[in-house]
Amino acid sequence: MSVRTAYVPYVPYPHPDMTLVSDDPAWWPAISYYHLLSYFIVASSTTVLYDWISTFAQEFELIWRQRWSFMTVLYICVRYIGILYSLINILWWLPVSMTDVG
Repeated sequence: MSVRTAYVPYVPYPHPDMTLVSDDPAWWPAISYYHLLSYFIVASSTTVLYDWISTFAQEFELIWRQRWSFMTVLYICVRYIGILYSLINILWWLPVSMTDVG
């Protein structure tokens, strides 16, 4: 006795490196959200970088050249953890590949 299986047509799946394109309107709110989120991330990260560049001379003179105390260490930790967080956030949400795949 043989068991018959249903015919399943071959459905080519995209290569793992290729992007899947969907015309489904259900995705439009999510796409719009991530598009707006990417603008916000770029704007806020640019602001953090601008603040760091514009105040670095004062920071170097008033913080780095003075005698170190608990408040100096606390200031440096808070300041550079924010900059590090901003950099990691940019790299995490960056939509382009940083590697040369090809």
